Amino acid sequence: MRIQYFESEETMGQQAAELVLQEVKRKTNALLCTATGSSPKPLYRHLAKHDKFFANARIIPLDEWIGLSSTEGSCHSYINDYILQPLKIPIARYLSFNVNVKSLERECKRVQEWLNREGPIDLCILGLGKNGHLGFNEPADELQPHCHIANLTPESQGHHMIRGAESKPAQGLTLGIQDILAAKKIILLVSGAHKKDATEQLLSGKITTNCPATWLWKHDNVDCLILKGKTKKYVQQF
Repeated sequence: MRIQYFESEETMGQQAAELVLQEVKRKTNALLCTATGSSPKPLYRHLAKHDKFFANARIIPLDEWIGLSSTEGSCHSYINDYILQPLKIPIARYLSFNVNVKSLERECKRVQEWLNREGPIDLCILGLGKNGHLGFNEPADELQPHCHIANLTPESQGHHMIRGAESKPAQGLTLGIQDILAAKKIILLVSGAHKKDATEQLLSGKITTNCPATWLWKHDNVDCLILKGKTKKYVQQF
């Protein structure tokens, strides 16, 4: 894992954008797995300046909430606003998760079959969860390998994306840990003082299902970008 520290969100986002651009220039129809949340927003803002390189890129979400009463706060809405529209990626090149179907198990199967056919993921963009989760791969005795329905922890239910939701989703749909580790390249973005404990577990190098992000140590092509300003007290220990 290649670890870099940054003084500001903008410089971190710019460096992450350069890493993404390297991949899409190398492979114009690259399959990108895109995380949502606050951490990757500066990255996506920088990528919007280079939309000409994304005409043939393909997008698959990392996860989606189940049970939101409206599209507000959904991962689909976020991806549309920060990725598809700014980068001018046609909707035909985007695999959306449909959480309103009668059978979510069948939806998981559909997504997995699509990924097995179109993948593996060329570049997976991740954010570090407060409890060390990746997507909705939550801390557990055993991690699920492929697309599955996840029961959300209180930390995930308190996520700022759904802060205004009338009812907090108790479940989510997410790619599995094996799907993530099968990606050819991974970028992990770490920001927020509230993630100090998860950052400490990640950087310890000890792989545990109680902190799913630590499984990224099993991958040989990971760039971990850490915002130093918001984790300064902790980062100084390393």
